[in-house]
Amino acid sequence: MKSVPAILFIIIALSTAIASAEGQASYSKFSNMVLVKGGCFQMGDIFRDVPSSEKPVHEVCLDDFYIGKYEVTVGEFRRFVDETGYLTEAESQDGCHSWIGGGKEEKIKDHNWSKTGFPQTDKDPVVCVSWNDAYNYIQWLNKKEGSNYRLLTEAEWEYAARSGGREYQYSWGNGAPSGNVADVSAKEELSCVNTWKGYRDGFAYTAPAGSFRPNDLGIYDMSGNVYEWVLDWQEDDYYGHSPRYNPKGPDKGKYKLLRGGAWDLQPDTARTTSRYWNEAGARAVCMGFRLAHPVK
Repeated sequence: MKSVPAILFIIIALSTAIASAEGQASYSKFSNMVLVKGGCFQMGDIFRDVPSSEKPVHEVCLDDFYIGKYEVTVGEFRRFVDETGYLTEAESQDGCHSWIGGGKEEKIKDHNWSKTGFPQTDKDPVVCVSWNDAYNYIQWLNKKEGSNYRLLTEAEWEYAARSGGREYQYSWGNGAPSGNVADVSAKEELSCVNTWKGYRDGFAYTAPAGSFRPNDLGIYDMSGNVYEWVLDWQEDDYYGHSPRYNPKGPDKGKYKLLRGGAWDLQPDTARTTSRYWNEAGARAVCMGFRLAHPVK
């Protein structure tokens, strides 16, 4: 009889240890992600009555999903490269679109994610990565962690940027800017950029993740810092026949979509409804990506 309490103590201790380990594993997996509760919203440019690729405005309903609090950083991408020896398309082909003297942009052969032509820390968002590079990073991460990470769909991206589909023209809301967009700091380095007049964010180039206040959901840098590759192919009239529930874009196409604007681009691109697209192999000093993960 005296041994029963000891046995119970061992069982309780083991159960506690297992639960603790499971809790730590779960926290580690999603500690840098935000759970976005699904819902319905009016997707597209609800702010301006002008024809554009952001029309027609249409209702979209989404399931819950996880989104990265931050854009994937240089340090995170470096671990992938160090473990796999992966060469990005900029490295294996003909470089990365970068800024050169006189405020011009062209592809520079020796520029890539680790040599951008401007200073970056391991906490800055990785740039000069193509959609294909982002895909390969995600495949490695999923195998490493036994997870199911992916890129956001375009609809998920806009819903999250608008803090759950609210009528926000920028991720910070509708007021004065609070993010790394083309500003006075950038113009001092690149005279040709179209800036947010009178605004100085303090960063001429990319800013470390979390440098500005997050949106209402706790997500950082969805307007500005770097353009973010999303899952969808581009199609000119897709908004006109997009599915209402969990749209994932066309089955195929020529271009992949990017969202959110960047540190060196005109303020208009930082709008939550603004859309841009390029080939899946394109890369530039303003292009990066962010992770998503399903709830189930």
